[in-house]
Amino acid sequence: MKKIILCFVIILCLMSNISLANPINEDSYLINDIGKGLLVANHLPEARFVITDRPDTFDDYFVIANVYKRVEMFTWELSFAEDKEELAAVIARQIGKISNNMPSVSREKAKTNTIGLRDWDGHEIMSYSTKHIYSHEKLNKDAVSLAADRTGVDFLIQAGYNPLALISVYGRYLDYDEDNATAHIMNVYDYINYNFPEKLKQGYNSETYQKALKVINNQLASRTGEEKIKVQEKQAKIKNKKINQANSAFKGMNPWNSSYTTLKLH
Repeated sequence: MKKIILCFVIILCLMSNISLANPINEDSYLINDIGKGLLVANHLPEARFVITDRPDTFDDYFVIANVYKRVEMFTWELSFAEDKEELAAVIARQIGKISNNMPSVSREKAKTNTIGLRDWDGHEIMSYSTKHIYSHEKLNKDAVSLAADRTGVDFLIQAGYNPLALISVYGRYLDYDEDNATAHIMNVYDYINYNFPEKLKQGYNSETYQKALKVINNQLASRTGEEKIKVQEKQAKIKNKKINQANSAFKGMNPWNSSYTTLKLH
């Protein structure tokens, strides 16, 4: 009997070690739990969260979320999260892409190419137009991606998370793409500083947040008086646009619209 109990204890220990060995950003149960909590807190539709290794080709998240009730989480993005708050930040940003209907906007910005088919003599048989969707590298620097950051901040605050976790995530990205990471860090910082300045007092306990904070301080120190005014004007326009969207008669057409959160927070 003692041997049986001992074996059972050993098995439990091994199972515990296995679970501890799994990185937090690969825990599908935790990702689903956090994701569903964010959806409920922000009055968004139900969906399940699925981890995928496929490249992020900016397929229509909006359609996938509405038709299949699925939010795809990409492993390369999840890999930058190292605690629950950071994981929530990555998930909130992905939901922000859906809320902003990101792919639809990107297709409007996409280049139109005309493709022609010719016979052996070089005469055109037929031609058709096709949209060339921007690559991730180009689209990631576009305004639609920055909008997902800001909406993600709203979702995090509404759900009770520290929005500075998103800055911590981008602080980890500085080693891979400094310019891109800096753009996102300042985008998140300026948005929080303008709308929720009290949140900045919370700080965030991570080395990457401290690393990002140095970038923020350097950027702030280099801004001229004119640039500071432009930042304030830009944030005022963003806030007005979000509130107008929340008050729009067409907001009900998009079940992932963040209007409730927008009105409640602003």
